[in-house]
Amino acid sequence: MQRRQFLSRTFATSLTLASSAASFPGSLWAANPGTLDVLRRSRGGNLTTLDPHRALSSVDLEVAAECFTALTRVDADGAIVPACASRWQISADGKLYEFVLRGGLRWSNGAPIEAADVVASIRRLLQPETGALLAYRYDAIKGAAVYRLGKTTGATLGVSAPARDRVTIELGHPDTDLLKLLALAYIVPTRLITLRGTDWSKPPSIVVSGAYLPMSWTPNGSLVLERQPHVQRAVHGATAIRRVEWLMGVDDTTRWRLFKSGELDLAQIGEPSVLTTARRELPTALRSTPFYGGGWVGLNLRKPSIRDLAFRRMLALSVDRPALVEKVRGLGERASESLVPEAVQDYPDRARPVYAGWSLSRRMAEAKALAESLGLSRARPRRLTAIFSSNNLTQRTFVALDAMWAPLGVRLDLRGLESQAYSLALNHGDFDLMDYAPFSAVQSAASFIGRFQSASFLNYSGYSSTEVDRLIALAEQQQAPTERARYYRDAEALLLRDLPVIPLYSGITHRLIGTRVRGSTASAALALPSAYLSIAQGGRTT
Repeated sequence: MQRRQFLSRTFATSLTLASSAASFPGSLWAANPGTLDVLRRSRGGNLTTLDPHRALSSVDLEVAAECFTALTRVDADGAIVPACASRWQISADGKLYEFVLRGGLRWSNGAPIEAADVVASIRRLLQPETGALLAYRYDAIKGAAVYRLGKTTGATLGVSAPARDRVTIELGHPDTDLLKLLALAYIVPTRLITLRGTDWSKPPSIVVSGAYLPMSWTPNGSLVLERQPHVQRAVHGATAIRRVEWLMGVDDTTRWRLFKSGELDLAQIGEPSVLTTARRELPTALRSTPFYGGGWVGLNLRKPSIRDLAFRRMLALSVDRPALVEKVRGLGERASESLVPEAVQDYPDRARPVYAGWSLSRRMAEAKALAESLGLSRARPRRLTAIFSSNNLTQRTFVALDAMWAPLGVRLDLRGLESQAYSLALNHGDFDLMDYAPFSAVQSAASFIGRFQSASFLNYSGYSSTEVDRLIALAEQQQAPTERARYYRDAEALLLRDLPVIPLYSGITHRLIGTRVRGSTASAALALPSAYLSIAQGGRTT
């Protein structure tokens, strides 16, 4: 239960959360130009684990991509390409995948990586004891759903190794997302895990399958990675940089200062005031890219005050999204009334509510009529409790929503909570509204629409629709991506009618990249692995 509560908090909080300032080791961040083989980078949030199967946050997932690899990988442009698998073939019915491993694959300790290691890693990812955040996304694999729920043993799982260099995956139904998801099914040293337990992932004794080996890690501080000696460029990318130093646990203002002084080569920022300064002072260093994430307001349909669809429609109609993203949030996000972020380009035909094309004046007239029919007015407001993980930007967002809804007779009581209290409130349903910032590590409409299945643990609204469940199940069974997208769109249209959440915007990520860094692209992927980057001779950080 405790882990599930933390999972809830992780998905519901914003990716752009600016963590509180913390002390950091000056020996790692001395103000001097970096060498050609050392990359220094930082981003918001904190690393919680080096075990890629237990990743909880966007930080965990980005670091996992540094240290581990899988059958496939997301390349620098965001495309799915071979990694440990050199090639594969898919049966005509889309239910059988056969992968051939590259020769010479090795762990960081020099031992060979074989097909049995891949199979054991996928089984560990799916077993209930692991509690992997994304385990449910692999339910298309034969036996996976009952296995991850602890209802059967791994012997019935449709993953096998018929030879030392062959992996076979049998599906219960086609899944056109499988190759994307396998890029996150990281290969881990399961035999070492059995021997050492949870200590296996502690540096410097950790063993990895990816490009970089963790040498030291100070929670809320620094993570030092060294290029491991058995790297294959075909598996990991260019891997030109010998050492990567990550700085965690500092706020955007600190990252900005360190970047300007040459102590950071790459820094992610998510605070509007820092972004404004960066745009003014170092516009050529700033890279802003849409990513697979967005922002919603979650509605607790279990609450009588929220249950009325007319009331939810009134709230959705009266949100001035352009004003919210441009004047309040100030991060360059795109106002959106669809569930799937714009960066998900293989889902081009998004659903939109019928009122999406209306003028603001027409929307407000309809909202006021609904408010009157519900007996609401400024003098007789309905009070709602809105919860969020304490964050200034999210608080400002809810303050703006409160101002938009006040004329209609709705007022918000804001509760900014610490992480544990926020998780408890989510799991106990102790809220009317919640901040919901969904994201996906790979390009997939299913990551956003699939969470509204009745049994999904990400379904914080308590939404239930047999028709939406049916459409999502049909989508998951389609072999043709276009047909899969069509069923998802039908499900999305119903969700936008029923409004378990109110979509606000599609997300964007901002990175400061020094002039000496090469290889950065405009990929919408969550991670920017250091293996795809290099450092130019004679370049400066800024």
